[in-house]
Amino acid sequence: MNRYYNAFSWNYPIGCSAVFPVRNCTPVPIGPTGPTGPTGSTGPTGVTGPTGATGVTGTQGGTGPTGPGIFEWGEECVFWADSSAPGPGDGTPADPYNSLQAAINAAVNSPLAVAIGMKARCIVLIAANSAFNEDIVIAPARHIQLLGLGPWILGDGALANFVSTVPRNVTIQTSEAAENVYLVNPNLNVRPVTVIGTFNNGTSVSTHTNYTDGAIISGNITFQNVSMGDPFTTIEFQLLNTKVVGGIIQSGHMGILNTYIYNSRINTMIHNGLRIQRMVDSRSDGTINVDAYSNITSTSINGNVTVNSASSDVPPTGIFSSQFGSITWSGPLTLDTSSNYYFNLSATLMTGPKVILFSNT
Repeated sequence: MNRYYNAFSWNYPIGCSAVFPVRNCTPVPIGPTGPTGPTGSTGPTGVTGPTGATGVTGTQGGTGPTGPGIFEWGEECVFWADSSAPGPGDGTPADPYNSLQAAINAAVNSPLAVAIGMKARCIVLIAANSAFNEDIVIAPARHIQLLGLGPWILGDGALANFVSTVPRNVTIQTSEAAENVYLVNPNLNVRPVTVIGTFNNGTSVSTHTNYTDGAIISGNITFQNVSMGDPFTTIEFQLLNTKVVGGIIQSGHMGILNTYIYNSRINTMIHNGLRIQRMVDSRSDGTINVDAYSNITSTSINGNVTVNSASSDVPPTGIFSSQFGSITWSGPLTLDTSSNYYFNLSATLMTGPKVILFSNT
């Protein structure tokens, strides 16, 4: 049987066998493999293996661009003030000072201002609708500009027509000694400057126009000498779209005060060294007693005027296209024909020489 068993290695039909062969049983060869059946469902995920070692840190990339909300500027003594800010602030646009005096102090004491004095143009930008209920003092030997981005008030402006409960004052200090610290360097030989107003030209001539876009100083602007040894110094002063409810006052300063008044309204102005270099589209309601004037244009003069010396040194000299109340003018007077017409119409009294420009008579 072994012989038969070893002789065959094929499959046999049912009933046949290699061990017990049956007659007429023919071996059947193996057929082709059938198609693969469908894949069975995936088994459960195995246990996660241990974490491999951390690779070496790559080289740090370059700094990306500055993100939004970061304000940059090139000036080293530009500061921001907003009376409605939570405060106290650091003078940046994102965190302005809520005190105007704090902003002024930061500007005039900034490293640049300390290094080069009057040559550093310190600027305080004031948020529109600010109302600072505080008196402010500006240190000597500095160039400082207080400029509103819209209307603003020194005072609380709490009463009718933006009148303040307590008048608040500006004191501009002068000191020859403080200036001399910088004037020993010929490259720093410039004058102290104070500018008060707004970026908007506007006008403050009539009763209410200043309320819309100008600055209001509810008290006085005083020029105070703080150098007892020598009170004489030449300084520059500008008003831009500003109403001064009080007066422009001399308090010890004995030098020249070059004054430029644009689109502004003042009350009294008394300073024996003040020179009105320019007074344009403006109005005065009280007494003016000054050293000299140069050019007054499109201005309404409604208080007595005393001019103590000859005309100023910034031509052209004269009063042009201006009107007068019933006042007394004392001192030299130069008028164009239009201003002379209003001068006579108002029955203004005159003491001193009078020159009429552009007259054919």
